[in-house]
Amino acid sequence: MNIPIPAGARWYKFDFHSHTPASNDYGKNSPDQAALKQRTPREWLLDYMHAEIDCIAVTDHNTGAWADELKEALEQLRNETPPTPGFRDLWFFPGVEVTASGGQQGIHILVTFPSEQATTNIDRFLGGLNYAGNKTQNTEMIAGVTALEVCKRAVAAGGVAIPSHVDEPCGLFTVLGNGVDQQNFLDQAPVFAVEVWDRTKPKPQVYIDKKKAWTEVVGSDAHHPSGTPGTSFPGSRFT
Repeated sequence: MNIPIPAGARWYKFDFHSHTPASNDYGKNSPDQAALKQRTPREWLLDYMHAEIDCIAVTDHNTGAWADELKEALEQLRNETPPTPGFRDLWFFPGVEVTASGGQQGIHILVTFPSEQATTNIDRFLGGLNYAGNKTQNTEMIAGVTALEVCKRAVAAGGVAIPSHVDEPCGLFTVLGNGVDQQNFLDQAPVFAVEVWDRTKPKPQVYIDKKKAWTEVVGSDAHHPSGTPGTSFPGSRFT
């Protein structure tokens, strides 16, 4: 990808957590969910371009199905003359939101791979996680390995692991609290960042005691192309 890099320092808006219609729950809680799930990769990319997001990690639930389609659509948009209204280039990183074992509904871990990786790379990574559940409903799938093991395998596969919305349901801090599994994760996980939605919420005491200071990032976790303040949509939250 050859995006011109301007001289001097600048800030980039990075959405670390996003969903496409490849996630079964895209468009959830909307009476128009069926129509929203028909959005194309091109339309989806333009949603983020209109929101002026510079970098995006695509992290569907337990699947990388849209990675190749988005890369193809982005390349087409770049090559169009004249440019499509609203087009602005962005950095695209293929990834996945893994539901690791733990608690009743699992623990969510964002895994992001280098931009040159493809759906096959994500499939290969997911294939070793021993999933259980209905594979036609990727929001219900739970890996047969722990959050710690998911992070270790993600890094071994060349990716970056970031525990999702740690302070929310299915988040690492919420599910594991101050237990032994949390202590083991803090001691062993190859992690340097976590996604935090509310920085005013207290961290687990064991996190404080171990003097951890992981970088706190955030993403939109968008399941809709637009929304109102307080909901999740492209541009609603970013780092």
